[in-house]
Amino acid sequence: MRRTATAMQSLERMAHRALRRLPIPMVSNLGARLAWLKIRFIDPDVARKARANVRRHHPEMPEAEVEKLVWRFVENVGRLMAEFSIVHRFASADRMEFVGVEAPRANVGKIPTIALCLHLGNWEVLASAMQMIGVPIASISEIPDNAAHRDIADATRGGFDVNVLAPDRNGLRRALSILAGNGVLAIFPDEKRGDTMMAPLFGRPPHLKGNLAMAAKLARRSGAQLVVVYCERIMETRFRLHFEGPFYMDPAQTDPLADVAYLNGRIEPAILRHLDQWYYLDDSIGPIA
Repeated sequence: MRRTATAMQSLERMAHRALRRLPIPMVSNLGARLAWLKIRFIDPDVARKARANVRRHHPEMPEAEVEKLVWRFVENVGRLMAEFSIVHRFASADRMEFVGVEAPRANVGKIPTIALCLHLGNWEVLASAMQMIGVPIASISEIPDNAAHRDIADATRGGFDVNVLAPDRNGLRRALSILAGNGVLAIFPDEKRGDTMMAPLFGRPPHLKGNLAMAAKLARRSGAQLVVVYCERIMETRFRLHFEGPFYMDPAQTDPLADVAYLNGRIEPAILRHLDQWYYLDDSIGPIA
Protein backbone atom coordinates (compact mmCIF):
# COMPACT_ATOMS: atom_id res chain seq x y z
CA MET A 1 0.00 0.00 0.00
CA ARG A 2 2.82 2.39 0.89
CA ARG A 3 4.64 1.58 -2.36
CA THR A 4 1.47 2.32 -4.32
CA ALA A 5 1.07 5.68 -2.59
CA THR A 6 4.72 6.55 -3.25
CA ALA A 7 4.35 5.60 -6.91
CA MET A 8 1.22 7.75 -7.25
CA GLN A 9 2.98 10.73 -5.69
CA SER A 10 5.90 10.30 -8.12
CA LEU A 11 3.42 10.22 -10.98
CA GLU A 12 1.74 13.40 -9.74
CA ARG A 13 5.09 15.20 -9.57
CA MET A 14 5.94 14.10 -13.12
CA ALA A 15 2.55 15.24 -14.41
CA HIS A 16 2.98 18.60 -12.69
CA ARG A 17 6.36 19.15 -14.35
CA ALA A 18 5.02 18.09 -17.76
CA LEU A 19 1.97 20.35 -17.59
CA ARG A 20 4.12 23.39 -16.79
CA ARG A 21 5.40 23.35 -20.38
CA LEU A 22 2.04 23.13 -22.16
CA PRO A 23 -0.14 26.02 -23.40
CA ILE A 24 -2.37 27.54 -20.70
CA PRO A 25 -5.73 26.72 -22.39
CA MET A 26 -4.65 23.15 -23.09
CA VAL A 27 -3.78 22.49 -19.43
CA SER A 28 -6.99 24.03 -18.09
CA ASN A 29 -9.19 22.26 -20.63
CA LEU A 30 -7.49 18.94 -19.87
CA GLY A 31 -8.27 19.38 -16.17
CA ALA A 32 -11.92 20.16 -16.94
CA ARG A 33 -12.27 17.09 -19.15
CA LEU A 34 -10.61 14.72 -16.69
CA ALA A 35 -12.83 15.99 -13.86
CA TRP A 36 -15.95 15.47 -16.00
CA LEU A 37 -14.91 11.90 -16.80
CA LYS A 38 -14.02 11.11 -13.18
CA ILE A 39 -17.29 12.39 -11.72
CA ARG A 40 -19.41 10.96 -14.51
CA PHE A 41 -17.99 7.44 -14.42
CA ILE A 42 -15.88 6.91 -11.29
CA ASP A 43 -17.14 9.13 -8.47
CA PRO A 44 -20.73 10.24 -9.23
CA ASP A 45 -21.34 10.78 -5.51
CA VAL A 46 -19.63 14.18 -5.83
CA ALA A 47 -22.30 15.37 -8.28
CA ARG A 48 -25.07 13.90 -6.12
CA LYS A 49 -23.90 15.79 -3.04
CA ALA A 50 -23.43 19.01 -5.01
CA ARG A 51 -27.01 18.72 -6.36
CA ALA A 52 -28.36 18.30 -2.84
CA ASN A 53 -26.57 21.43 -1.65
CA VAL A 54 -27.70 23.50 -4.64
CA ARG A 55 -31.30 22.50 -3.91
CA ARG A 56 -30.79 23.44 -0.26
CA HIS A 57 -29.62 26.92 -1.22
CA HIS A 58 -32.00 27.39 -4.18
CA PRO A 59 -35.09 25.19 -3.69
CA GLU A 60 -36.93 27.08 -6.43
CA MET A 61 -34.26 26.51 -9.08
CA PRO A 62 -35.44 24.41 -12.09
CA GLU A 63 -33.88 20.95 -12.35
CA ALA A 64 -32.14 21.75 -15.63
CA GLU A 65 -30.46 24.80 -14.08
CA VAL A 66 -29.35 22.77 -11.05
CA GLU A 67 -27.72 20.24 -13.37
CA LYS A 68 -25.91 22.94 -15.35
CA LEU A 69 -24.61 24.53 -12.14
CA VAL A 70 -23.34 21.21 -10.80
CA TRP A 71 -21.35 20.43 -13.94
CA ARG A 72 -19.91 23.95 -14.06
CA PHE A 73 -18.73 23.27 -10.51
CA VAL A 74 -17.11 19.98 -11.57
CA GLU A 75 -15.42 21.70 -14.50
CA ASN A 76 -14.06 24.50 -12.32
CA VAL A 77 -12.56 22.06 -9.81
CA GLY A 78 -10.85 20.15 -12.62
CA ARG A 79 -9.48 23.34 -14.11
CA LEU A 80 -8.09 24.71 -10.86
CA MET A 81 -6.37 21.41 -10.04
CA ALA A 82 -4.61 21.33 -13.41
CA GLU A 83 -3.84 25.06 -13.21
CA PHE A 84 -1.59 24.55 -10.19
CA SER A 85 1.08 23.81 -12.80
CA ILE A 86 0.61 27.03 -14.77
CA VAL A 87 -0.78 29.62 -12.33
CA HIS A 88 2.62 31.33 -12.29
CA ARG A 89 2.09 32.22 -15.98
CA PHE A 90 -1.29 33.95 -15.68
CA ALA A 91 0.10 37.41 -14.83
CA SER A 92 2.49 37.62 -17.78
CA ALA A 93 -0.27 36.29 -20.06
CA ASP A 94 -2.55 39.18 -18.99
CA ARG A 95 -5.34 36.91 -17.76
CA MET A 96 -6.32 38.86 -14.64
CA GLU A 97 -8.41 41.97 -14.04
CA PHE A 98 -9.00 43.80 -10.76
CA VAL A 99 -12.19 45.20 -9.22
CA GLY A 100 -12.21 47.42 -6.13
CA VAL A 101 -8.54 47.11 -5.21
CA GLU A 102 -7.90 50.84 -4.80
CA ALA A 103 -9.75 51.39 -1.50
CA PRO A 104 -8.12 48.65 0.59
CA ARG A 105 -4.73 49.15 -1.06
CA ALA A 106 -4.68 52.81 0.02
CA ASN A 107 -4.17 51.79 3.66
CA VAL A 108 -1.80 48.85 3.12
CA GLY A 109 1.41 49.49 5.05
CA LYS A 110 -0.25 52.18 7.14
CA ILE A 111 -2.53 49.91 9.18
CA PRO A 112 -2.77 46.11 9.56
CA THR A 113 -4.86 44.31 6.94
CA ILE A 114 -6.64 40.94 7.07
CA ALA A 115 -7.72 39.60 3.68
CA LEU A 116 -10.64 37.18 3.99
CA CYS A 117 -9.90 35.07 0.91
CA LEU A 118 -12.53 32.68 -0.40
CA HIS A 119 -12.20 29.31 -2.14
CA LEU A 120 -13.81 30.61 -5.32
CA GLY A 121 -12.68 30.38 -8.95
CA ASN A 122 -8.99 29.55 -8.73
CA TRP A 123 -7.96 30.99 -5.38
CA GLU A 124 -4.26 30.34 -6.06
CA VAL A 125 -4.48 33.25 -8.51
CA LEU A 126 -4.87 35.58 -5.51
CA ALA A 127 -1.19 35.22 -4.57
CA SER A 128 -0.12 36.15 -8.09
CA ALA A 129 -2.52 39.10 -8.02
CA MET A 130 -1.05 40.40 -4.77
CA GLN A 131 2.43 40.13 -6.23
CA MET A 132 1.29 42.06 -9.31
CA ILE A 133 0.11 45.02 -7.22
CA GLY A 134 3.19 44.94 -5.01
CA VAL A 135 1.55 43.76 -1.79
CA PRO A 136 3.51 41.07 0.13
CA ILE A 137 1.29 38.71 2.11
CA ALA A 138 1.43 36.03 4.75
CA SER A 139 -1.17 33.29 4.71
CA ILE A 140 -2.41 30.92 7.39
CA SER A 141 -2.84 27.63 5.51
CA GLU A 142 -3.24 23.96 6.24
CA ILE A 143 -0.24 21.85 5.21
CA PRO A 144 -1.29 18.97 2.88
CA ASP A 145 -0.70 15.47 4.25
CA ASN A 146 0.15 14.17 0.78
CA ALA A 147 3.86 14.81 0.17
CA ALA A 148 3.42 15.39 -3.57
CA HIS A 149 0.59 17.85 -3.00
CA ARG A 150 2.72 19.60 -0.38
CA ASP A 151 5.69 19.89 -2.75
CA ILE A 152 3.52 21.20 -5.60
CA ALA A 153 1.77 23.73 -3.35
CA ASP A 154 5.10 24.93 -1.90
CA ALA A 155 6.60 25.32 -5.37
CA THR A 156 3.57 27.24 -6.61
CA ARG A 157 3.24 29.59 -3.64
CA GLY A 158 6.99 30.03 -3.22
CA GLY A 159 7.15 31.73 -6.61
CA PHE A 160 4.77 34.40 -5.33
CA ASP A 161 6.73 35.18 -2.14
CA VAL A 162 3.87 34.08 0.10
CA ASN A 163 4.89 33.63 3.74
CA VAL A 164 2.93 30.50 4.67
CA LEU A 165 2.06 30.19 8.37
CA ALA A 166 0.90 26.99 10.03
CA PRO A 167 -2.53 27.08 11.77
CA ASP A 168 -1.01 26.56 15.22
CA ARG A 169 0.10 28.71 18.16
CA ASN A 170 3.43 29.56 16.56
CA GLY A 171 1.67 30.55 13.36
CA LEU A 172 -0.75 32.77 15.29
CA ARG A 173 2.14 34.49 17.10
CA ARG A 174 3.80 35.17 13.77
CA ALA A 175 0.50 36.42 12.35
CA LEU A 176 0.10 38.92 15.20
CA SER A 177 3.67 40.10 14.67
CA ILE A 178 2.98 40.66 10.96
CA LEU A 179 -0.18 42.60 11.74
CA ALA A 180 1.66 44.65 14.38
CA GLY A 181 4.03 45.71 11.60
CA ASN A 182 1.08 46.82 9.43
CA GLY A 183 1.45 43.80 7.17
CA VAL A 184 -1.17 41.86 5.22
CA LEU A 185 -2.44 38.53 6.49
CA ALA A 186 -4.60 36.25 4.32
CA ILE A 187 -7.07 33.88 6.02
CA PHE A 188 -9.47 31.50 4.26
CA PRO A 189 -12.63 31.65 6.40
CA ASP A 190 -14.66 29.19 4.29
CA GLU A 191 -13.29 25.85 5.37
CA LYS A 192 -13.88 22.19 6.08
CA ARG A 193 -12.29 20.33 8.98
CA GLY A 194 -12.53 16.58 8.70
CA ASP A 195 -16.07 15.88 7.53
CA THR A 196 -17.47 19.12 8.96
CA MET A 197 -18.13 22.28 6.97
CA MET A 198 -17.13 24.99 9.44
CA ALA A 199 -18.10 28.03 7.38
CA PRO A 200 -20.07 29.65 5.91
CA LEU A 201 -22.72 28.97 8.50
CA PHE A 202 -25.66 28.67 6.07
CA GLY A 203 -28.22 29.13 8.82
CA ARG A 204 -26.36 27.23 11.53
CA PRO A 205 -25.53 28.98 14.82
CA PRO A 206 -22.15 30.75 15.08
CA HIS A 207 -19.31 28.92 16.83
CA LEU A 208 -15.75 29.61 17.95
CA LYS A 209 -13.99 26.62 16.38
CA GLY A 210 -13.01 27.81 12.92
CA ASN A 211 -11.18 30.42 10.88
CA LEU A 212 -14.02 32.93 11.17
CA ALA A 213 -13.45 33.08 14.93
CA MET A 214 -9.68 33.27 14.45
CA ALA A 215 -10.03 36.14 11.96
CA ALA A 216 -12.33 38.03 14.32
CA LYS A 217 -9.94 37.55 17.24
CA LEU A 218 -6.91 38.71 15.23
CA ALA A 219 -8.84 41.71 13.92
CA ARG A 220 -9.86 42.66 17.47
CA ARG A 221 -6.30 42.31 18.76
CA SER A 222 -4.73 44.29 15.90
CA GLY A 223 -7.39 46.81 14.86
CA ALA A 224 -6.96 45.62 11.29
CA GLN A 225 -9.02 46.59 8.29
CA LEU A 226 -10.74 43.53 6.85
CA VAL A 227 -11.25 42.96 3.14
CA VAL A 228 -13.21 40.13 1.48
CA VAL A 229 -11.17 39.00 -1.53
CA TYR A 230 -12.07 36.39 -4.11
CA CYS A 231 -11.32 35.18 -7.61
CA GLU A 232 -14.07 34.80 -10.20
CA ARG A 233 -13.45 32.75 -13.33
CA ILE A 234 -15.01 34.84 -16.10
CA MET A 235 -13.82 32.70 -19.03
CA GLU A 236 -12.01 29.40 -19.24
CA THR A 237 -8.66 30.90 -18.25
CA ARG A 238 -9.45 34.53 -17.45
CA PHE A 239 -10.05 35.77 -13.91
CA ARG A 240 -11.60 38.77 -12.17
CA LEU A 241 -10.13 39.56 -8.74
CA HIS A 242 -12.71 41.15 -6.44
CA PHE A 243 -11.68 43.31 -3.48
CA GLU A 244 -14.75 44.32 -1.48
CA GLY A 245 -14.73 47.54 0.52
CA PRO A 246 -12.62 47.52 3.70
CA PHE A 247 -14.43 47.32 7.03
CA TYR A 248 -13.67 47.01 10.75
CA MET A 249 -15.02 45.11 13.71
CA ASP A 250 -17.65 47.04 15.65
CA PRO A 251 -15.81 48.49 18.68
CA ALA A 252 -19.04 48.44 20.70
CA GLN A 253 -19.48 44.69 20.22
CA THR A 254 -18.13 42.39 22.95
CA ASP A 255 -19.67 39.01 22.07
CA PRO A 256 -17.26 36.70 20.15
CA LEU A 257 -20.18 34.74 18.68
CA ALA A 258 -21.67 37.96 17.34
CA ASP A 259 -18.30 38.70 15.74
CA VAL A 260 -18.40 35.34 13.96
CA ALA A 261 -21.94 35.95 12.75
CA TYR A 262 -20.89 39.39 11.51
CA LEU A 263 -17.96 38.04 9.47
CA ASN A 264 -20.11 35.20 8.16
CA GLY A 265 -22.53 37.82 6.85
CA ARG A 266 -19.63 39.33 4.94
CA ILE A 267 -18.46 36.14 3.18
CA GLU A 268 -21.64 34.11 2.67
CA PRO A 269 -23.28 36.34 0.02
CA ALA A 270 -20.27 36.15 -2.33
CA ILE A 271 -20.22 32.36 -2.08
CA LEU A 272 -23.95 32.07 -2.72
CA ARG A 273 -23.54 34.27 -5.81
CA HIS A 274 -20.86 31.94 -7.18
CA LEU A 275 -21.84 28.46 -6.02
CA ASP A 276 -20.72 26.94 -9.32
CA GLN A 277 -17.16 28.12 -8.57
CA TRP A 278 -17.06 27.23 -4.88
CA TYR A 279 -14.65 24.40 -4.07
CA TYR A 280 -16.72 23.00 -1.17
CA LEU A 281 -20.09 22.80 -2.94
CA ASP A 282 -20.23 19.00 -2.60
CA ASP A 283 -19.41 18.90 1.11
CA SER A 284 -21.95 18.20 3.83
CA ILE A 285 -23.45 21.12 5.74
CA GLY A 286 -24.13 19.54 9.11
CA PRO A 287 -24.14 20.63 12.75
CA ILE A 288 -20.88 21.79 14.27
CA ALA A 289 -19.77 19.23 16.83
